[in-house]
Amino acid sequence: MKIKEILNEAEADWAALPLVEKNLIVKNLKNKTIVICGNGLARCFVYALLYQNDAKNLNIRVILTGDNKEIAMSGLSHDLFLRDDFEFMSFDLLTELSDADYLIYTGVCGEEIGNDIELFRNAIKSSEILADFSAKTKAKVLFFNDSRVYGVGEPHRVYSENEYPYCDINSAESFETQLMRVLETVWASKRKMSAFDFTTLRTGIILGAGLKTPFDDVFRCISENKSCVMNISLKKYSFVYINDVMRAAVYALSELEGNTAYNIIGKNSVCSTAEIFAKLNEIYGDLTEIKSGATKELNACAISGGKIATSGCEPKTSLEIALELSEIGCSNGNDSRLPHSHEGRLSYIQSVQLAYLLELDRICRKHNIKYFLGGGTLLGAIRHKGFIPWDDDADVMMLREDYDKFCKIAQSELPQGMTFQTSDTDSKCFYEFAKFRLDDTTFATEFAKTHKGMHNGLAFDIFCHDNTANSKLGQKIHIAMTLFTRALVFNKWNNRKAENDSKIQSAVTDFCKRIFPIKFSMWLEKKTLTFFKNKKNAKYLYDGMGRNIYNGVFPKNCLDEVIYVDFENIKMPIPKKYDEYLRFLYGDYMELAPLSTRLGCHEIDLCDIGKYDGYKIF
Repeated sequence: MKIKEILNEAEADWAALPLVEKNLIVKNLKNKTIVICGNGLARCFVYALLYQNDAKNLNIRVILTGDNKEIAMSGLSHDLFLRDDFEFMSFDLLTELSDADYLIYTGVCGEEIGNDIELFRNAIKSSEILADFSAKTKAKVLFFNDSRVYGVGEPHRVYSENEYPYCDINSAESFETQLMRVLETVWASKRKMSAFDFTTLRTGIILGAGLKTPFDDVFRCISENKSCVMNISLKKYSFVYINDVMRAAVYALSELEGNTAYNIIGKNSVCSTAEIFAKLNEIYGDLTEIKSGATKELNACAISGGKIATSGCEPKTSLEIALELSEIGCSNGNDSRLPHSHEGRLSYIQSVQLAYLLELDRICRKHNIKYFLGGGTLLGAIRHKGFIPWDDDADVMMLREDYDKFCKIAQSELPQGMTFQTSDTDSKCFYEFAKFRLDDTTFATEFAKTHKGMHNGLAFDIFCHDNTANSKLGQKIHIAMTLFTRALVFNKWNNRKAENDSKIQSAVTDFCKRIFPIKFSMWLEKKTLTFFKNKKNAKYLYDGMGRNIYNGVFPKNCLDEVIYVDFENIKMPIPKKYDEYLRFLYGDYMELAPLSTRLGCHEIDLCDIGKYDGYKIF
């Protein structure tokens, strides 16, 4: 049974590891043996790793361990035993295992501890057994704790990794702190004696489907449209969505410096529960009534995540998105609502994009220019009969002959208030493709906003698909040269060092970047794109201008014929062989993207749609 059939949509989201770079998963987890021990968070890791096996054929061997099989398997489907890549080993059998690559021990992270002395004893015993196992196998260890290790904490104080405040052993809250500190001490002592690689990850309060959170009752009431009471306090805490915890774990296995501790918190996620109460009312106030209750403190504190961020693993999920995804998770992942994006502007942005499409369609019909919906816009036409509900841009594609013809007449045909942008029409722009831009608006990513002299209005992308070689060797060389010339332009434009998997290639790119003027590099890039322009028997095309260049080439006959389909109740052109083309781009294109990625395809830092706020095309 595939893991996706076991999980609801919100759980499948974190299991898909949507925030983890693909190369990290393949490079560091493929063919590894990973031993996992713990409770709620550990079960999430079991599902996530097996999900990766299903999705990417990584051949990870997942071993769940514990003192008691029934307790360890609690919350996990017993259908896992039907899989070849999963097994349970009791501690007794684990001692006979001679080889393992990684050990993930989640201990009591995120678990209710109270004053359970037996739990204290079992946690210490488990730590000693697992530490001895790691010493024998030299497995790299990830040990999880949470912010309770720092104690109750002072008001307004945020704690870094090496700041252990005084713990009053007589206080009611100190038991949990003492247990967590003793666990870390046991592991540290064992590591010093046996020299295995050991990394501690301390989390904020983890939010996410499949985990217990302080707000589960409120989330359930919201999903059922019932009124509820939420206890609040003004004390600051740190929160983190489970996707960022998963991402930090994958980084820690290979990219982060070992034998140290890192705090994991979410993006802009240090706040009080009173602030969360206000956020929930802002998001869901029109659906249900959320009243404030008594003052109640959480046994946690505010922690800093700066150390792991400066090590290359910055958090990606904001607290607002984490709350929305957690609420969807409490509705068993069946909530049809999507997380908010673009601060409520998305429907208006899509209306403007549709207006762009109609203008382009008018121009192309007038001048007999063939074009197709492309990329996510084509996918939306087939899967949603319009825009992908969370998409914030539109793409069209043309063949070279039509693209060149279109570029010559586009600006003269556009109505006032719209600009046709290429590297020829905008001296500050060095994109390899064309765009429509809406004047007196701003829609800029972190990258684009640094180029203040460039038109950064709301955009619409126009791509060209070019001929390439017929032979595999010729295609490989053509794609390599395209990537090289694109890197010359991009890195010169942004004053950045070239970075890829080859140090030699990066060094050559940096050398050429320094000696070539950017206009020459741009000329070289265009010559590379059009190298096979006049090839009469060309059988293949490639997307030299876009991200799909990494998919390789596709048959030229995919874009031979046009058919028309409904797109937002308007007939729009797509390739007749759209199925073959979409499978080339996306594989199983009817499968929805992970839930947390449905926030628009761009991270927009500056957004101002001006007079188009509230715009509707009909």
